[in-house]
Amino acid sequence: MRQTLEHQHRLFDVDEALQDITSRRPAMTDIATSFALLQKARLDAQAALPDSPLLDGDPDLAGLPHGRPLLADFMESLATPAKTTAEHFRAAAKVILPQAAQAFPKLAPDLARLALLLDSPGKAPDEGVQLAASLLAAIAPAKARNTAESAGATMEELATRLGISSPALHMTATEGLLALLTHASARLLPQVDNDIWRRGYCPVCGGGPDSGILKEAKEDSEFLIAKAGQLWLHCSQCAALWRFPRMRCAACDCEDPQRLELLLAEGDPRSDAERVQLCHDCKSYLPTLNMVDRTDRINLEMLPISMLHLDILAQKRGFAPMAPSPWNTLT
Repeated sequence: MRQTLEHQHRLFDVDEALQDITSRRPAMTDIATSFALLQKARLDAQAALPDSPLLDGDPDLAGLPHGRPLLADFMESLATPAKTTAEHFRAAAKVILPQAAQAFPKLAPDLARLALLLDSPGKAPDEGVQLAASLLAAIAPAKARNTAESAGATMEELATRLGISSPALHMTATEGLLALLTHASARLLPQVDNDIWRRGYCPVCGGGPDSGILKEAKEDSEFLIAKAGQLWLHCSQCAALWRFPRMRCAACDCEDPQRLELLLAEGDPRSDAERVQLCHDCKSYLPTLNMVDRTDRINLEMLPISMLHLDILAQKRGFAPMAPSPWNTLT
């Protein structure tokens, strides 16, 4: 999917995508600009990371048919991260923090202080790495924290101990981890067999989808409806793309057409391409972009923010995003 779009010269870079969004929706300039700064920071962080895998050894491809993502072991280890993981996280955070401070000026003093602590100037060389490990442990999946022998401090406990606001810590931890996952995904995604994976969560890291893309396809299968194209889901964590049956809810697997609904922004000139799929069974929704027979250029990572107006419409009707984030949690 991504290679096909690149071959057709249909991918924006972040700056082009930002210009497109703000020209169409000026009211979104501030939030889109902040989102774009973090996306660029994440790209810079990925480029700065060492070209070494997060996993020791080869990924467990045998787990895919049973619904186990390739990075499942890594995600489960975050409650007690390995030193190399913490070192990679620290390297990513040091790149991300300056642009995060630009994106969120109110957090800038806390982010600057956190950058100094991670760099640990004049202190024991492992002190910054230990802080990085603590940040990763604080955002580890609940299951991993519950099963760890020593779960470590919560984000609130870290905030109190360091005298740094919890939002600043949480942003640093989240963005640093996403940079690691996206860096790993580029290596691992080509090993995923899309004829095997049938799940509504990412085959690489287990993250939920933040958007969907409909693209052209030639073959007939369960993934198609007539010539309407294939649905590919975009991971909210590692930016992987994977194929998914079009008329199925990615959150609860509902396939009843009477329980699935497409919601359009009435009167919007792009309503023929941008829509949101609602599931009345689980009350979740997924923004999607129809690229079948269209020549639009897009940036896959900027898609969620470009369709934020659809999040507003869906949430007004009582539906919740499949992959909640600070950007689409509008209440």
